Amino acid sequence: MSVHLSVHSYFTVPDTRELPSIPENRNLTEYFVAVDVNNMLHLYASMLHERRILIICSKLSTLTACVHGSAAMLYPMFWQHVYIPVLPPHLLDYCCAPMPYLIGIHLSLMEKVRNMALDDVVILNVDTNTLETPFDDLQSLPNDVISALKNRLKKVSTTTGDGVARAFLKAQAAFFGSYRNALKIEPEEPITFCEEAFVSHYRSGAMRQFLQNATQLQLFKQFIDGRLDLLNSGEGFSDVFEEEINMGEYAGSDKLYHQWLSTVRKGSGAILNTVKTKANPAMKTVYKFAKDHAKMGIKEVKNRLKQKDIAENGCAPTMEEQLPKTAPSPLVEAKDPKLREDRRPITVHFGQMS
Repeated sequence: MSVHLSVHSYFTVPDTRELPSIPENRNLTEYFVAVDVNNMLHLYASMLHERRILIICSKLSTLTACVHGSAAMLYPMFWQHVYIPVLPPHLLDYCCAPMPYLIGIHLSLMEKVRNMALDDVVILNVDTNTLETPFDDLQSLPNDVISALKNRLKKVSTTTGDGVARAFLKAQAAFFGSYRNALKIEPEEPITFCEEAFVSHYRSGAMRQFLQNATQLQLFKQFIDGRLDLLNSGEGFSDVFEEEINMGEYAGSDKLYHQWLSTVRKGSGAILNTVKTKANPAMKTVYKFAKDHAKMGIKEVKNRLKQKDIAENGCAPTMEEQLPKTAPSPLVEAKDPKLREDRRPITVHFGQMS
C-alpha cells in the first residue's frame, strides 16, 4: 500500500491597503539601505517632475528593487511613462527616447550608454550612491514639505516598519491632499475637478507654482481621473492616502469641502464611509510588521543583506572595483562624512554579478 502526499505551495498576496514596510518589503528595504536620504529626495523630486531617469547598479536584484522601491514612493500616484526595471542590452536605444522614462540599467552597459546622446537625464548610481542631475527639481518643491519629509526620514532611519513609506505618504498628502477642495458639485451633474480652485487654495507662491506645474503631470491627471470615476460611479474609495488626509491638516475647512461631504452624505453611503474614515484603521497599520523582525533595527537588516551577498559571491567587492572608470558629471552625493561611512559597508555588498 502506497500513500501519496502532495504539498501545495501558496503565498499571501500583499494587502494593497497597507504601506510597504521594512524589512518585509524587499524592494523598499534594499532601496533604503543602498541610497541615502539626500539622493532619495532628489530622485523623488525628479519623478514628480516626470524626468528621464536612469538607475544604475551592478547587481540585478538590487537594481530591480531600487526601481520598484523608488516608484512606490509616489503612492497614491503611479509612474505613467516608460517603465523598465531592467533594460536588455539590445534595447539601449530606449535611453535616447524623448519622453519621460524610469529605466534600470546594469552597470556593465553604462559605458555604452554614456556614449549616446543623453540630454537632460537624471542618473542614480546605486553602487556609489551618487546622483547626477542637470535640474534643480528638489529646490523647486515647497521647502516646508521637503524639510518635514527629510526630518521624518532621518528619524526612521534606524527603525523598522512602514515609517519610510509613511513619510513619503505624508509629503504626497501635503502636496495633493487639497484636491478634494477642488471638486465641483452640481445637482444632477457628474462631479468634476477644477484646476484653478486646486491651485488657488494655497497662499504660498511656491506651493501654487508647484501645483500649477503638477496639474500638467500625467501621474496627477491619472490620479484625478481615477478618483472622479470612483465618485461618479458610486463605488467610492478607501485607502491610506485618504486616511492620512483625514488625520492631517490637508483637507481644509472651506465651503467646497463641506459641500462635498454634504453631497456625498445624500448620495452614496459607500462614498460617505470613505470620506469619514476614522483614524483608528490607519493607526492599526503604523507599527504592524512581522513578529520575527519586530525588534530588528535597520543596522541588523543591513548586516543580514551584506552577509547574504557575501555568502552568494564568496567575497565582497571593494569600492575601487565598483567606481566608474570615467569621472561622472555634476554629482549630488552624501555630504555628511558620518553618514557616508555608515552607508559605505552597505553599498559594498552590491557588487559584481555572480
